[in-house]
Amino acid sequence: MDYILASIFEYNQVFVLICLMLAVFRVYLEVVQFDFEKLPMTKLMVRTAHPHAARDFHRMGLYFSIGYILFFGPTFFLS
Repeated sequence: MDYILASIFEYNQVFVLICLMLAVFRVYLEVVQFDFEKLPMTKLMVRTAHPHAARDFHRMGLYFSIGYILFFGPTFFLS
């Protein structure tokens, strides 16, 4: 049983690390002012919804990324 719990924790750390790297990359894209409206899915979203839907969607992704870094970053690096 201890082996199972240890392996789950090990994979959880890898998963958290991967998500942290993706969140940092998302914030990096915002810092370098990447134009998210040029992405194919965003173009489709603009056609089907109101004009500000894509901007609001990507802004919410930025907020989630910052929140993930703030909540899981210290826990990961201090463990």
